[in-house]
Amino acid sequence: MAWFRLFACGEDFPVIIDNHVEIVGFYTTRYIEAPTQGEAEALCSELLFEDEDLQPPPGDWSDLQPRIVFEEVEQVAEPIDIDDNFSFFPMDEEDGEEDY
Repeated sequence: MAWFRLFACGEDFPVIIDNHVEIVGFYTTRYIEAPTQGEAEALCSELLFEDEDLQPPPGDWSDLQPRIVFEEVEQVAEPIDIDDNFSFFPMDEEDGEEDY
C-alpha cells in the first residue's frame, strides 16, 4: 500500500456557516493509504461526502449536485501532520455563465 496526498476542490455544497445556510465550495488536503491512485481518489471522495462538516442541512437540496475534483494527487513517502479542515469559498451564481 502507498500513501497519496490529495488536494481536493468541492463545489455546490450546502452547509451552515455562522447559523446561515450557504452554498459553498471548498479546498482541502487529505492523505489516504491505498494500493493505487484511483482507489485513493475513490476512498477520499467517499470520506469527504460522508464528512459531518459537509452534510446538508435539513431541506430539499435536490437542485444541487455537489461534486469533488482532485486538482492534485501525488504519491508520498508518508503523511505529514497538517490542518485537514476545509477552506470554504462562496459559489457565485454566475459561475459557468462565462462567455467563451
